[in-house]
Amino acid sequence: MILDPVWAYFVLMTVVVGFAALPLFRFIDNAPNPGARYSTIDGLRGFLALAVFVFHLLVTHRYIETGIWYVPDSRFYALLGAVGVSLFFMITGFLFWEKMLRAKGRPRWRELYIGRLFRIGPMYLFVVLVMLYIVFTRTGFQLHEPADVVAKSVLQWLALGMIDAQPDVNGYRASHVLAGVTWTIWYEWAFYASLMATAVFARGRAHLIFVIAALAVCLGGKLLLRVDAMGIAVLFLSGMAVASLLHENIRPRMSNSVSSTLALASMGVVFLTSDTGYGTLSAMLLALFFYFVCSGTSVFGLLTTTPARRLGNISYSLYLMQGLVLTLVFAIAPLRDFAMASPQQYWVASIVCVCVLLLGSAFGYACIERPGIALGKRLMRRRTPTTGSPQRGADTERVASAGTAGSQMPAG
Repeated sequence: MILDPVWAYFVLMTVVVGFAALPLFRFIDNAPNPGARYSTIDGLRGFLALAVFVFHLLVTHRYIETGIWYVPDSRFYALLGAVGVSLFFMITGFLFWEKMLRAKGRPRWRELYIGRLFRIGPMYLFVVLVMLYIVFTRTGFQLHEPADVVAKSVLQWLALGMIDAQPDVNGYRASHVLAGVTWTIWYEWAFYASLMATAVFARGRAHLIFVIAALAVCLGGKLLLRVDAMGIAVLFLSGMAVASLLHENIRPRMSNSVSSTLALASMGVVFLTSDTGYGTLSAMLLALFFYFVCSGTSVFGLLTTTPARRLGNISYSLYLMQGLVLTLVFAIAPLRDFAMASPQQYWVASIVCVCVLLLGSAFGYACIERPGIALGKRLMRRRTPTTGSPQRGADTERVASAGTAGSQMPAG
């Protein structure tokens, strides 16, 4: 058996869905919200975080075997990370542009950024502090670099992803401990900052024209100038374009089975034709898939199941904690030796890893994420004046409670 048969991914996902369906995970269920507008997005998030995790499973195998941190040879497994990241960026673009449209370009900025700070910060700080403890443990709690260099790298890691750096710490490759996933958070913060400038275009009917024009400019810049940042901007703008289309009630008029088929077909073409997952054609096909999902396509009911909702709830923790789980599980020598003995045994060990990840993420969500979100809401309520638009206050709370990565992202 080779290490990377495609069917192994689907077997692992079947295990994940079955495990997440257990009553054990009821404590991460949220109260029913009949008015939820985009439940299919919530169901998608968890599968995106897990796609990145499986990508890193294959990366970790090569790293243990050769000491080289590199993408898998298999096209399918190499694309999992890129597809997960791309769709996470689209989710962020969609959710926050949709908020700009509902607020007519005049949201409560202070509340929005407080909400983002308390949504992203607590779990981020937790995983970074655990990572730093692992790094200093592995370096014997002795300085291997000048103290000021170590202090600078530690402070960069503690900056909540607002600094575009994942430096080594004390001479140790710290980013590998987290599977390199935190690189995407800087782009998230950059997007949130950009809303201060772009929100003005959400104040009238020209919002769709603005987004399409900006998308065309970034696509052109990506193709002609080969600027990676423009490729990332294309992903955010694709999500924004979907929000503008739906805001104008431009949506597919077809049955869920037909739209699910078309959504899966567009995703299938990406995996059949793309080499990197970040190409222009891939981005457009993923945007089409995302458009169907945002329009209510449940992918034959999968995205609205209880396991999907639970995985969506804990998706940020799933994303951030995957590197810690891989690092700690494979630090157990007998388990590592068992896993590396054969491809079959590595996939058995992967089941252990994913179950540990689900449990750790569930408790991370319940004990760190959810209290952090609640604290942010309390601060917003204290600062929100009693006079003003109750609708805008309600909009702020809805977005503050929306999950990121994706609003958070993946890849390494």
